[in-house]
Amino acid sequence: MSVNKHEADLLHTLRKESGNELHIDIWYEGEVWVFHPVGAVDTTTSSDLEANLMEGINQGMRKIVLDLTDVRYVSSAGLRVIITGAKAVKKKNGEIRLSTPNKTVYEILEMSGLKKFFKIYPDNNAAIQSFSKMSA
Repeated sequence: MSVNKHEADLLHTLRKESGNELHIDIWYEGEVWVFHPVGAVDTTTSSDLEANLMEGINQGMRKIVLDLTDVRYVSSAGLRVIITGAKAVKKKNGEIRLSTPNKTVYEILEMSGLKKFFKIYPDNNAAIQSFSKMSA
């Protein structure tokens, strides 16, 4: 896959601005950007995810998968970041989709009522392919 200069600069900026508390891998497949945080998304780490999501959205990301494979817990602060990111990208005709939450995170999404508002997929490939139905 070839990377154009804008995409390479954006990845560099996001990696540079990511805080020290929450490790976040970011990559893209076609027009879909995947954010893969590792650890707990809570009061101390949620600002790292928020900064990366908002920067990406402000730079033009419209199709985003939040890969929850390695997220062991999401607090109310983490839920707020997911909601804030979803609202911001929706204003720009985009969408955030969730993939691979573990049992604990899935139950948190269910108990908070957010499961009704987000499309949740069993793996990244399903989430990424779901965007092919979304207009560019």
